[in-house]
Amino acid sequence: MSAGDGVSLNGDDVVDMDPVDTAKEMTVVDAEGTHLESTWNPIKAALPGPGTFGHGLLGLKFNTRTSGPDTSIRPAADGVPQFYHNISAAGTQLVKAYLAHDAEAAGYILVQLS
Repeated sequence: MSAGDGVSLNGDDVVDMDPVDTAKEMTVVDAEGTHLESTWNPIKAALPGPGTFGHGLLGLKFNTRTSGPDTSIRPAADGVPQFYHNISAAGTQLVKAYLAHDAEAAGYILVQLS
């Protein structure tokens, strides 16, 4: 860890977090998941089904070459919005854990100083 890596902000090899900014960013990440859902679903509904994109010899060749990737990309794309929601939820829990452990450490230091 170093001062430029976004993890150890002051170069002391300890994880640093700005909980207020991090919590705000988790809201942004969650909103991106919602945006992806609302934009992907209409696009997905408008896409031609696998193997139905073209016609004639060229279309047949295109459909043959793209049907495998098509059947794997669609389900993968469906899961992307949930991935963003999961990252946001995990990040929110990490902020709470960070604050709890920070308070615990501060309490320990105060006991040692008294």
